[in-house]
Amino acid sequence: MTNNIKILDIPITNIRKETLLEQIDDHFCELNGNLFIVTANPEIIITAKNTPSYKEVLATADYVVPDGIGVMIAGKILGTPLEQKLPGFELMQDFLAYANAHGKSVYFYGAKPGVAEQAADNAVDQYSELTVAGYMDGYTKKGLEAAEEIAATLPDFVFVAMGAPLQEEWIAKFKGLFPTSVLIGVGGSLDVLSGSVKRAPKFWTSNNLEWLYRLVTQPTRAKRMLKIPLFLLHVVKERVFR
Repeated sequence: MTNNIKILDIPITNIRKETLLEQIDDHFCELNGNLFIVTANPEIIITAKNTPSYKEVLATADYVVPDGIGVMIAGKILGTPLEQKLPGFELMQDFLAYANAHGKSVYFYGAKPGVAEQAADNAVDQYSELTVAGYMDGYTKKGLEAAEEIAATLPDFVFVAMGAPLQEEWIAKFKGLFPTSVLIGVGGSLDVLSGSVKRAPKFWTSNNLEWLYRLVTQPTRAKRMLKIPLFLLHVVKERVFR
């Protein structure tokens, strides 16, 4: 069993990685429906707070896990600390390792042309027994056409890298075509897996400074980064008026 903690009225799943992986294993043993996982960073939570239709999309997810130190800080501010940060890239790697060990197939969908294909190649280099059901960029085919082509490969895991809110909206709309799959929005994770974007070195990730590394190496993200202090300001206001 898992419990949820509300941050800006968005239920965040309070769960440790080991427990989540156990529940993924249970899912494949039972095959009773699909699973929709959201990796929620401050930007996603703020967007959901301000966009009722996106908030409804997140409400259909089976897990909305905390991605980023900002969400962890928010839990502490509200007096309901979350157990563990679950970054999307690390979770994708955990699922790839699981698929490799248990004979499950994966599909990479999204990002610019060539990125998903390179990500698939690199994943096979890392996990030699991995079955790649396929890959598709996020530009050539979209919507139902893409969903039907992906579903035809019968993937066990579908990694959707279209950025929020598009990736979650796509999953919510078409998950019915994937009766037993695990579907997860992974944002820029395919860019990292493909090698086209470098992930923050261990020092930065271990000290919860990945956001600063991204800001330094990708200054074009500055506008997006401004949502983090805005997010925390909203959280403080919620705590005060609660």
